[in-house]
Amino acid sequence: MRISTQAANQAALSDLMRAQREAYDAREQLASGKKAPDLKGYANSAETIIAARAAQARSESFVGANERVLNRLEVQDLAYQELTTAATDLRTALTTNDGSFMMDKVQEVFDRASAALNMRFNGSFLFGGRRTDAVPFTANSIADLQAAVPDVSATFQNAADRQTTKIEETITIDLNSTASEVGTELMASIERIADFNAGPNGPFDGQITDAQQTFLETELANIINAFDTINTAMAENGARQKQIEGSITGHEKRSDYLQIMVADIEDADMAEAATRFQQAQTAVQVSAQTFSRLSQISLLNYL
Repeated sequence: MRISTQAANQAALSDLMRAQREAYDAREQLASGKKAPDLKGYANSAETIIAARAAQARSESFVGANERVLNRLEVQDLAYQELTTAATDLRTALTTNDGSFMMDKVQEVFDRASAALNMRFNGSFLFGGRRTDAVPFTANSIADLQAAVPDVSATFQNAADRQTTKIEETITIDLNSTASEVGTELMASIERIADFNAGPNGPFDGQITDAQQTFLETELANIINAFDTINTAMAENGARQKQIEGSITGHEKRSDYLQIMVADIEDADMAEAATRFQQAQTAVQVSAQTFSRLSQISLLNYL
């Protein structure tokens, strides 16, 4: 009688290879923490993973960009504080009876407001509108204001349009008012005071006269309007800061959610993988022993 072990050997070898493969897969999951080494291993879920990763990347990009915008808005707030302080100081100066003191204060206000209007952030002018590479307010002195033709508006060289930025996929906001929007009224008031000082009822160099007092009382209303314009712009800047902070929080939450969603699809159950690895190792040992015994079977053992 002829005894054949070929079929048994093939079956044992197949069991051994399958056990080795299962042990390898379980070991890879334990090492990487992932269910599969690449997207092919996730079958129909691969498309969901790709879409979720892309959305997460966009959210993280918005977080980074919005944090930079928020830093800019904080610098803008400092500029607005300088402008409101300058306007307040000018209003206070016009209530004094000392003309010389008042004109010294007017010069100080001009210098302070000029610096604020030309403030920069990362090399770009804050109040330049879409034109961020050119000085928005060009007057270097009060005399430049007086010489401007047709009026002080000629000293503002900012773009007419405000600079904008996208904070959400469908939301775009203005970054800031322009120099001409917030500074024209204040500089026009300074120019009128300088012109009056140089006119027939000037100069302001001692006790304020009745004619000078009448002019200053009228000009006070203009300065209050200038202050209100600046204050409104500062409030808008504060509202933008709140909006940006909310946007950052929203994008961070969205990114976290997408990360969890992808992890639920990709991440392996480590306890389960460890159990499968142990079971697969045992199966490899048993299969190897079975294959070894079958390989040693010979007809001579039965003769």
